[in-house]
Amino acid sequence: MISPHRSQIPPIPNPARQSQPNDRRAVVLRARLFGTFILLLFACLITRLWFLQIVNGDDYHAKAEANQARRIQSRAPRGAIVDCRGDILAANRSRFAVYATPDIVKDTAVLDRVAELLGMTQQDIAETIKEKKQNRYDPVRIALDVPMTTVTQIEEYKPFLAGVSTEPEPVRWYPHGSLAGNLLGTMGRINENEFRDLKNKGLGYFNDDFLGKTGIEDQYERYLHGAPGGTDVQIDARGRKVRTMNSENATPGSSVQLALDAKVQQAAEQVFAQNHYVGAAVAINPQTGAVLSMVSAPTFDPDDFATGIKAENWKPLSTNPNHPLIDRTLDAMYPPGSTFKPIVAAAGLETGAMTTHSGAYCPGSYHLGKARFGCWSVHGSVNFYSAMAGSCDVFFYIYGQAIGPDRISTYAKAFGLAEKTGIDLPSEDIGSIPSPAWKKNHFKRYGPEYSQWFGGDTLHMSIGQGDVLTTPLQMARVTATVANGGDVLKPYVVSRIINHAGETVYQGQRTLVRHVPVSARNMEEVRKAMRYTTTNGTGKIVDFPQVQVASKTGSAQTHGSKLTHGWFVCFAPYDHPTIAIAAIVEHGGHGAGTAGHVARAMLQTYFHLPVTPEKSAKSD
Repeated sequence: MISPHRSQIPPIPNPARQSQPNDRRAVVLRARLFGTFILLLFACLITRLWFLQIVNGDDYHAKAEANQARRIQSRAPRGAIVDCRGDILAANRSRFAVYATPDIVKDTAVLDRVAELLGMTQQDIAETIKEKKQNRYDPVRIALDVPMTTVTQIEEYKPFLAGVSTEPEPVRWYPHGSLAGNLLGTMGRINENEFRDLKNKGLGYFNDDFLGKTGIEDQYERYLHGAPGGTDVQIDARGRKVRTMNSENATPGSSVQLALDAKVQQAAEQVFAQNHYVGAAVAINPQTGAVLSMVSAPTFDPDDFATGIKAENWKPLSTNPNHPLIDRTLDAMYPPGSTFKPIVAAAGLETGAMTTHSGAYCPGSYHLGKARFGCWSVHGSVNFYSAMAGSCDVFFYIYGQAIGPDRISTYAKAFGLAEKTGIDLPSEDIGSIPSPAWKKNHFKRYGPEYSQWFGGDTLHMSIGQGDVLTTPLQMARVTATVANGGDVLKPYVVSRIINHAGETVYQGQRTLVRHVPVSARNMEEVRKAMRYTTTNGTGKIVDFPQVQVASKTGSAQTHGSKLTHGWFVCFAPYDHPTIAIAAIVEHGGHGAGTAGHVARAMLQTYFHLPVTPEKSAKSD
């Protein structure tokens, strides 16, 4: 029998039902954690935004502006170079340059198109950008002196040439071509060392600038260069200008006025060119030391160097056997020949080794022991004046020995030989004046047979031969010293410098180096002898009725050539000289017949003399 009270059977547990409360708690926990994370994330973002916008807002705003801003540099126009009358010898003309911004010009199609327009290769442009890039935002000049037709094409294609622009720039220009080329000098690209040095000095140069390399352009670079300016502009992503924010004008370079007389310079250069002469001529004002002319022939056109010399222009200059790039006025040394005799005459009179009444007989040669020393002519009986006028070597052989080599050397140095003149140009040779001590020291490494002084050395020295070497500039200064009565002056080329505001910032002036130890009376006798050379001797080519000229001719023997160098020195007017000239024609033979033509043309131009038939005379 079944009991009415059934046993209670426990229910079977349901896991799902038991986990529901736990799951809900987990979900709630996760939701809370996620919400907290989101809140923290937003808090971080808000904090970061607050930091960026409030704390460093100005700084980041400036950086953002900088990413859109560009500095368009403007180069300063180079100062002009003018002659004594203000005639322009060097100035500037506006030419276009093409720039590329490295950060924008990356498309090879753009590079190809620009290269095609400029007549360059893509590699050329890429290398220029790599070499000259300062940072990725600053434009790099990839071409200069670009023809206007090319500029027009670039402007037409500009929408397709992102990062490429054209800008007008001043380019050096020499309106008279090769006139005074060696004196004015050359321009050249700045090199890495020059740029670093100038940048460290804060002188405002770009790494693709041009600067003076030789001559006046080099010597007065710091005045001529000026200070660059620039314009700050905002650009878009394609490098196009949106607006101008700030502008600073460039400061033009100062104008340099030379003492040079361009008309006298041109007259001399024409004689050299027309006769294919090689040589030099220098004219100095004996009262001040101002250089009126400096001619070196052959010369070159400095315009070829204005934007970097091209290979087709460089080759004929560098391979020319007459070396047009050498400034013969001060970087070439020559034996002065008979133009040295006024110094010997002054030394002889001052030491008492000769007088104005001294005489000699010239049979056409002189014998010292078994050696024969020739004279260029048979002069017969000569005295102080006729020996100078006829340039008698025998007379100076005899009295040169009486003076002695040491005293000749001393007086030659007193006249400014064997030393730099101190002219305001980058370089100059000093030449040499021998003496027994000089020869012993100079040739000692070759042995005593070469370093010993012989009597023949004295004879050679007495007529400006042997180891006597001078520059045309030095001989012009010697002539000026005789002309003014004995003042050795420092020659100067630049008479004044005027800045962009019209202020004179530099003034050339008379500078006395020394007075030669020769009395006024003896110096006047030397001057008279040179005047007599013009009227009665070898210098008749400059015997003008309108102006009295004192002169001395010379022919200097050279090693390995039968033809001598022709010299001619002179000064005028005799009573109050304002011009002293020294001219040389290499292998020109007799001085009056070649260098005399140069001096004559210079005097005619300087004194505005009519062109008349030349007076002829036998000349050494």
